[in-house]
Amino acid sequence: MLQDVLQNLIAGASIGTTYGLVGLGVVFLWLTISRINFANISSAMLGAYLFYSFYTLLGMGFFLSFTLSIALIAVYGLGLRAFIYEPIRKRGGGRLEFVVATLMLCTFWLNLIIVSFGALPKPFPPVFGGSRDFVSIGSVRIPVLYFNIYLVVAILMVLIYFILNKTLIGKSFRAAAQNREAAALMGVDVKVTTSLSFVLATCVVGIAGILLAPIYFVSLELGGGSIGIKGFASAVLGGLTNPYGTIIGGICLGLLENFSTLYISSTYRDIISFSVLVAVLILKPSGIFNWKARRA
Repeated sequence: MLQDVLQNLIAGASIGTTYGLVGLGVVFLWLTISRINFANISSAMLGAYLFYSFYTLLGMGFFLSFTLSIALIAVYGLGLRAFIYEPIRKRGGGRLEFVVATLMLCTFWLNLIIVSFGALPKPFPPVFGGSRDFVSIGSVRIPVLYFNIYLVVAILMVLIYFILNKTLIGKSFRAAAQNREAAALMGVDVKVTTSLSFVLATCVVGIAGILLAPIYFVSLELGGGSIGIKGFASAVLGGLTNPYGTIIGGICLGLLENFSTLYISSTYRDIISFSVLVAVLILKPSGIFNWKARRA
């Protein structure tokens, strides 16, 4: 019994951190432009399919495939700002128009993937550990995949902390998030800051898609559906403003769905997770892990 609890604890936290990464994409854009970007979720699916294409279909190495995939996702982020956000903003469009446009773009990518690769899931190459690669800790056998996910997420969080808190770019990012007009008057290039937020958001979500692909396969599920909603749920638990609270919110969701499967049934896993999200929106709209709001 204890073995099952420990294994589900590690597995749930591992999957939850990737949900948190998807949520980070929501948080970064909300901080800078106060918009919810549905097209950002497509970055997870595009990242997984790009890596699959480079590594499996073209036979490139891991690092080259990973680098090219994330580079193209970064270009995708710049394209979202240049061809979706800016035209809508300049023509007086608001949040609703942006949400509808990005939702339609997300649907476009889903259909393009179906035309290009088919609707059936593709097996993800075992670059983070195969199905038989385990680490034994006592009687508990933990897939190597989970340790690699923790490693990648830890590196990303250190980089994000350094960028946001120790660099001039991070100061500009926070200034634009607090007040775009005042930041512009103080010499901050808001356009550059906005572009960086789009790039950062899409790249983080793209990496999350590559990490989730060994678990959910290279599939359309990564481009929306329950995974996208759980990413938004993680962001909501963090109050849409706290990157670190978003990661913790994702971990909580991962643990909740794993233990729901263990003690109740996998049939009710998503129902329980989404019910918790609705409850949080009703009872604590500012987010459970939004410590800045609490201090304010």
